[in-house]
Amino acid sequence: MKINNYLTFILAFLFSYLVYFLFNNFYLYYYALPIAFLSSLLLLTYTSHKHYFYLVFAAIAIVVFSNVFPIRFSFEIISVSLIIQSLLIIKLTLKTVKLSSKLEVRRDVVQIIIGSIFLLMFVFSYKQVLLALIFLGIIVAHIIYVYGGKLKRLVSTLEREGVIFGSGAISMAAGTVLLLGFLNHFDFLFFGLFSLLISDPIATVVGLKVMKSPGNKSIIGSFAFFVSSSIPGVIFFGLAGILFAFILSLAERFSPVDDNIFIAFIAVILSLAFFV
Repeated sequence: MKINNYLTFILAFLFSYLVYFLFNNFYLYYYALPIAFLSSLLLLTYTSHKHYFYLVFAAIAIVVFSNVFPIRFSFEIISVSLIIQSLLIIKLTLKTVKLSSKLEVRRDVVQIIIGSIFLLMFVFSYKQVLLALIFLGIIVAHIIYVYGGKLKRLVSTLEREGVIFGSGAISMAAGTVLLLGFLNHFDFLFFGLFSLLISDPIATVVGLKVMKSPGNKSIIGSFAFFVSSSIPGVIFFGLAGILFAFILSLAERFSPVDDNIFIAFIAVILSLAFFV
């Protein structure tokens, strides 16, 4: 690995471990070490050493699903590590040269479908199953991209030009795992997941259909986010849900980083402020 990759690994490892301590003190700190170490290698191997990616991924799965460490803590460490790597690895943050309205709509329709399935399973399932699905989705997408042939061309129709394959899915996975790790209030967790997986792509689709300006977030899109996010917000929290939806719509519109990560981050802040 290059020097900047070593630095990314060190920062991801230290920061994810520090956040774990801030929330959980020294509880099972020795089990947190291998998860923090392996998680900090995920995106580095994905972008630079793909032949090691499967080994790292398998090792994480073994540690996480061995049940020697609470699943919630694994979510916390993995999400923070992924976010740090996503922000620091230049290959993942390159801006695409050209955005296509049809491509963006196609991507977001797929996200809405996947997000709806994910939410349905969340209601009737456990966090372990959801993490397994995230892991499975990433590994299948990676295998298709490397060895898929015709399937690779099909999957590639959902990717933007000028970015590394799967960067959008990685940021969405990081945001999702962040919510699953830090939100313990079931209703607010559902609300946060709905906002991230459903309201965010709805905002893009509505904004593109009305404004027809890919790459620029619109007031119409933000309003669509607010309205759609207000539905579960009002159902679960009454009038307070409108406030939560409004704050997340602002996070989506004015996000200084990838909105998948920033929406999840603001949702965690709201949860800590109102439900702890």
